[in-house]
Amino acid sequence: MALFEAKNLTFSYPLSDKKALKGVDLTVEQGEFILVMGKSGSGKSTLLRLLKKEISPIGDIDGEINIDCDSIGFVGQNPETSFVCDNVRSELAFALENEKCSNDEITVRIGETASFFNLNNLLDKKIDELSGGEKASVAIASAMISDVRALLLDEPLSQLDPKAVTTVSSMLKRINEELGVTVIVVSHSSEEFIDFCDRLVILENGGVICDDTPDNAKKDNSLLPYFPVCTRLFDERPLNIKSAVSLADKLHEKPIQNINKKEADVCVNLKNITFAYNKNQNDILSRLNFKAYKSQINCIIGANASGKTTLLKVIAGIKKQYSGKAKITGKCAYMPQNVKYLFTKDSVGEEIKTQTAEKLGISDCLNQHPFDLSGGQAQKLAFGILLEQDADIFLLDEPTKAFDEFSKNDLKSFLFELKSQGKTIIMVSHDLDFVGDIADNVSFLSDAIISKAGFRREVFSSLNFYTTQIRRITKRYLESAVSMGDIV
Repeated sequence: MALFEAKNLTFSYPLSDKKALKGVDLTVEQGEFILVMGKSGSGKSTLLRLLKKEISPIGDIDGEINIDCDSIGFVGQNPETSFVCDNVRSELAFALENEKCSNDEITVRIGETASFFNLNNLLDKKIDELSGGEKASVAIASAMISDVRALLLDEPLSQLDPKAVTTVSSMLKRINEELGVTVIVVSHSSEEFIDFCDRLVILENGGVICDDTPDNAKKDNSLLPYFPVCTRLFDERPLNIKSAVSLADKLHEKPIQNINKKEADVCVNLKNITFAYNKNQNDILSRLNFKAYKSQINCIIGANASGKTTLLKVIAGIKKQYSGKAKITGKCAYMPQNVKYLFTKDSVGEEIKTQTAEKLGISDCLNQHPFDLSGGQAQKLAFGILLEQDADIFLLDEPTKAFDEFSKNDLKSFLFELKSQGKTIIMVSHDLDFVGDIADNVSFLSDAIISKAGFRREVFSSLNFYTTQIRRITKRYLESAVSMGDIV
């Protein structure tokens, strides 16, 4: 039985000449797990929101959209914006209270939901004390507590570290398989879902270019950028690392070519930095040492809540350490995780020059309000704002968030161009495959210090779990390959 059915669905936002969706035909049956992918601005989030009437965007709509489902849960790109209570227990109870459930029923439902989603130890914690993965789990549990038939999720894995990604993706698989709930996930990353989703739906310029099983879709070369690294690496096109490892013995790696590091080239030098947000909390950074080298791409990796963003803010001068010394040589430009903090004008054309917009591929958005952009378009606008600041050091917090593989390749080219101009990039990221591809130097932040720092291949090949897909696939056969560029 079809829960959702779109027939020749076309949609455009007010004051926009561009159609967000064009003639979309899509049927979703009861119990399916659907992965929706596409380039930034292709219409993925618009389609997802149209499937839940209460949050449908305002605009001109043609064609048909039929929804035969009276209970639909929704989790947006940023779970924090959906929380209405200050602690986990109250957040879970909120929807039940609105349904006028009795206190006894609320107690039972919270108890079983907390057990299923492994939240028992978090029930009395404040929301703002949770890690990114814990917030994502609470958001999903809050959406599920009303016994929904379908769950819609928009980029549920963005900004999560590898451990949290595994936890949340496994949770969604359990919801689908053990509860029979229909799950529709919009994601720029396919690695976590591609080997068990029922169908892969890909949008391009508002239209559907693929609606098929992953096994069939992977045969189309033009669709390979939407598949994980393990699929693109081998002619056999495996869908998971488990299958890829058995093929890795045929691979060979390029020799390491490390760049000479000189103390004279250090443009950011932190010594014994200690920082806490208040006197009653543990130190976020504790006697931390960090160096970033001029005209190189310096990346900082680590788990959620390990202090990466705090470290970037100390470098930017937004936060002041209470002990230790920071020597910064050059002007810094800072891009926060929430790029909307950078937007101060009423249109994209007022924020950046037309030439910059064209370079970033968002020239068709010049008349749009920055807050109306898709996640990927907003990231590009923020990068444009930084480019026009003529800085020496670019501080980027999760710059690939909401980026598809094509946009990541564009960003890679931009960063290499900045590097060739003598600019320095310091980047915080959970996107280990991107870091493994573009970094010169990598620093691993854990236990409030930089516990490992060095060249890209040196650091990632020394880590067993917090490393790239290529390293996981090849570590039994190759000494230090960590990206596709390291493979002969």
